[in-house]
Amino acid sequence: MRANSADLSGISLRQRILKNVETLSLETTLFEQKLAMPIVLAPVGLTGMFARRGEVQAVRAAQNKGIPLCLSTVSVCSIEEVVAQSQQPIWFQLYVLKDRGFMKNALERAKAAGVRNLVFTVDMPTPGARYRDAHSGMSGPYASSRRMLQAMTRPDWAFNVGPHGPSP
Repeated sequence: MRANSADLSGISLRQRILKNVETLSLETTLFEQKLAMPIVLAPVGLTGMFARRGEVQAVRAAQNKGIPLCLSTVSVCSIEEVVAQSQQPIWFQLYVLKDRGFMKNALERAKAAGVRNLVFTVDMPTPGARYRDAHSGMSGPYASSRRMLQAMTRPDWAFNVGPHGPSP
């Protein structure tokens, strides 16, 4: 933290006031892709568990704002479905996993779908403590029973992401 603070203290920002802002643009080009602003919608695992076709909704939102989506390795929607819903290239996040066959298959599918940008994520070999998962019922000794109870007490959500969630 001290090193970061020391580095940041050496940077000074110059305030520009009364500058003509009529032609300002946040547009930039990153990896040969024109972006409306220098932002990428980050990969979020299991987005389809939060809303029906969550990754498809995310790629549409990103496209509407002129920014790319980086699709998670553990998305509910397939690479092919998400790519089909976007008119701009998507990025793909690949977790470095022990299952090399899974990784090879994911890379082949991403390449065949036209994905040009690959983001490697290396935080899986040492998973962090996910206290929320235990609290929410996603892990722990009674996880499957808790998830079933949650689904039964929230039928609208369960129906939306369950039977209506999978690809048509």
